[in-house]
Amino acid sequence: MMSEFKYHRPENITEAILLKRDLGDAAAYWAGGTDLVLQCKSGKRRIGHCIDLTALQDLSFINAAKGGYRIGTLTPLSELERLNADTPHLRTIRDVAALMCTVQTRTIATLGGNLCNASPSADLFVALAAMGAIAQVTGLGGTREVPVDAFMLAPGKTALTGDEMLTGVFIPAPDVPHASAYRRIARTVVDIALVSAAASLTLDRTGEKINEARITLGAVAPRVIRATGAEEMLTGRPLSDLIGTFAKEVGATAAQSAKPITDIRASAEYRKNMVAVLVARCLISVSTELEAGL
Repeated sequence: MMSEFKYHRPENITEAILLKRDLGDAAAYWAGGTDLVLQCKSGKRRIGHCIDLTALQDLSFINAAKGGYRIGTLTPLSELERLNADTPHLRTIRDVAALMCTVQTRTIATLGGNLCNASPSADLFVALAAMGAIAQVTGLGGTREVPVDAFMLAPGKTALTGDEMLTGVFIPAPDVPHASAYRRIARTVVDIALVSAAASLTLDRTGEKINEARITLGAVAPRVIRATGAEEMLTGRPLSDLIGTFAKEVGATAAQSAKPITDIRASAEYRKNMVAVLVARCLISVSTELEAGL
């Protein structure tokens, strides 16, 4: 059973932030509650105050913005999986959301909850970090931007300070060819990832060379990490290089960045080996999509 707590339902963002500032670590924001309920029931977390954000309907949105798209922190996964995606990154987000939890849970779980839970195996976290997404963080001093790949500091810990909350995410949509992909291995369809990877490639204006590469790994370190060595291998290379064995070589280099542990779910050796496989699959998927669109 969950322990008793006091319930608060703010009517706007400022009221919510003030409550969190005043109540401190004894309080927790409630978005969908799918992670928080399990943590409280298992005894991993105790809260004295619940700040229910569900009345803040202006934080549930998917909007076009200059240079990309913005998604509100309270947007449920069910909305993400129904995206009529007209850009490569949004298609990836749609596909990732459809992989997560159960159909019923996706109607409750939110984008912000998945990020703020700060799990190294969080599906959306890995994908968004590969896309170069930016977290929109709002506090009493205003709004600041934090790259998603720097938002998670450790398991369960984010870059949010005591008077801040995540209000949304900006996903860039460059005006040059680009695409992304996400792959994971899980024990069951609705399980969290044993190991995961995402890749994003942006081409130059000729559509022939890779101008920027981002590769992110999940469940192989205390936080979602980037495989910078593998990214450097890709930068400046012709896209056509990924047709041969080069994708596997990049995957093998990416695996060197992984620092996994052995636990009840998988061994460190298995996770590291699978990083190489998943990264190669992501790159082949991305190159295929780019080749088809050129």
